[in-house]
This record gives sequence, C-alpha cells and structure tokens, in this order.
Amino acid sequence: MPPAGLTFPGPQSYHVKMRCRLKFQGRRAPRVIFAVALLLGLPSAPAFGSPVPGPPASTFPASGPQDPGPAATDIAGGEAVAISDAPFAVQIAYDAAGARVGCAGSQISAEWVIAARHCDSARLQSVRLGTPYLGVGGTVRTVAARYPSPAGDVLLLKLSAPHAGQYASLSRNFPARGSAGRVFGWGDQAEGSGAMSFQIKAAGVTVSGQGSDAVGGLSVRTQSRTGHPLSGDSGGPLVVAGKLVGVLSTSSVLPGGNPSGFAGLYNDHAALSRHLGWIAVITGVAPS
Repeated sequence: MPPAGLTFPGPQSYHVKMRCRLKFQGRRAPRVIFAVALLLGLPSAPAFGSPVPGPPASTFPASGPQDPGPAATDIAGGEAVAISDAPFAVQIAYDAAGARVGCAGSQISAEWVIAARHCDSARLQSVRLGTPYLGVGGTVRTVAARYPSPAGDVLLLKLSAPHAGQYASLSRNFPARGSAGRVFGWGDQAEGSGAMSFQIKAAGVTVSGQGSDAVGGLSVRTQSRTGHPLSGDSGGPLVVAGKLVGVLSTSSVLPGGNPSGFAGLYNDHAALSRHLGWIAVITGVAPS
C-alpha cells in the first residue's frame, strides 16, 4: 500500500489530499474505500492515495454521468481537442451500449485496451473507440476478457472483435523529472460536479518524479500545469514525448471551485515501464 503521507518535491513540501479518479456507476458510497472493496473484490480495505487523517467523505454519482449538454468542454482548465490529438484514447463504459462512461483508457493494438485496475468491476462491459464525443459515435466493442495487473493500478481489456485504428506506443523508459506531458479524458467539468465533458479534453502536466499508484505500484507523479484531471478520467493516458508512459490512478482534490492556476496539484499515473513484460506476455504488444 502507498504511504499515508505524500510529500512532493520542489522548493516547498506539499501535502495534498489525493483520490481515485473513477466515475463509478453504482450506489452512493465513500469514494475510495468503496472502490477498493467492490472493484477489487475485497471484503474491506483501507483508504489509499490519501494522507493522514484520511480521504474526505466524497461520493460517487448515483448513476451514469449527467448529460453535459451544451456546456463548455474545459475540465478544471485544459482545452477541448480533436480526437486526432489522441486517436488512441477510448471510453470505458459500464453498459453494453457504451453510454455509461466511467473511465478512460488507451488502445494499444487492434484487440487490446489499457486502463486502470481500479476501474474494473462486473459492470464494466464495453469500450467506445474512435470518437471525441462522450457516449456518441465511433465504434463500441464489448469486453471479451480482462487482466488486472498483479503489481499496480493497470488493467488490460481484450475487445470482442478487432478494431483498426491508431494505437498508443508504449514507452520503454520512466520519464525524466521535468519532462512535459499531456493527459486526456472526458472527466468532470468541475470538482464534484458529476457532469462529464461532452468532448475529449487535454491538459499539460510536468513530471515531478516517482510516487505510488492507488494500489501501491510505482507511479509517474506529475504536477498539473494548464489543467487538472477529475473524476471520470481514471485510466486515461499520460503521454510524454509522443509515448504512453502511464495511466491515471489518483489526483489531488481541488480545494474548491476551479482555480486560476494548478501548480499545487499533483497526479499519480501507474508507471507502464514497470509492467512492460507482463503487457507483452498478455497482449503481444512490446514497447517501441
């Protein structure tokens, strides 16, 4: 399990409340403890990704994502982008129709998608690929098989049928501190809003070092710059130098509203460099 207190590098020490960024499709319950106990099939589990004295009493939405309607697509800053900016980005859905989106992921081959292990549950049924819009367009494939990593917050999903597309390239290396990266997803438009973005968005981040993901594996820790990932962005890609280096596991809780800057906010992305051998054995996909 990750340490109870998280201290971030830099000229000052930041102690930031972190939480899992899953948009769970189920009944209301405490965000982190419920996700571990139900999604990982454990009878109970301590909170993870949170410093002493523990996570706030935030909750999952009671049902699927609310209709974002015509509202702006920016999520805690960031920007709306075309699917060509991240053609491998996919939506993880908790119904067969691909409409009840709860997490994001990345397509790494015609048959395989990578996401976050804490997104897994019996309700996870399908993946929507090749569209910038939430629950609309593109192609929907049901999930034929799933493989949670034994060593961190990574999940492999095998599609029911191949889907030709542009696939994310896996990086061989852990990114260097100070590297610029981008994150992508359809998560909430504001902290606790429950309203996901209708269009895929992106935000700039900076690699700040190593950390722990939601289940104790090695993470790529990033500092938010132009925006900050929110609930529903779990499993979404972290891209550095054109390569996939991590999947979103946890992120800082916004202190209230959407601030004008994000320099004090951090994220932990399950480090794919730690999982490359396992990914290759399961999927046949090797880093490039």
